[in-house]
Amino acid sequence: MKTERIVTLHGKVSSGLGEGKYFMRIEEYRRQFRKKLGIDPYFGTLNIRLLGIHADKMLELKNGRSATVIKGFKSGKSTFGDVLCYRTNLMGIDCALVMPVKSKHEAVAEIISSENLRKKLGLRDGSRVRLAIRL
Repeated sequence: MKTERIVTLHGKVSSGLGEGKYFMRIEEYRRQFRKKLGIDPYFGTLNIRLLGIHADKMLELKNGRSATVIKGFKSGKSTFGDVLCYRTNLMGIDCALVMPVKSKHEAVAEIISSENLRKKLGLRDGSRVRLAIRL
């Protein structure tokens, strides 16, 4: 019997570069998010800049041992990489932490949900949040 473990991450909401909006519109990724996570993602991610030791916890998650893997693919001349995903909860809303394997953002957690989390939860840059990642 597998024991569920929780990793807690603390951070502050921060604006991203808009890359999440681009990737959340790609149908091959969206199809896999719906099938594997049950999330039809909003067109964007919520970025959380992790505080202190919580950034180090991302390295543990990067090993991917208990992650749901969204498989990379080719589309025309472009290659899109794998994405590691972990189910999480943010202020009572089920969502997922997404970690593109190629990403260099080790101190930023990107969260997807079917809803615009900023609007739904009244979040703005600097809002402090806590994530409970289910492993």
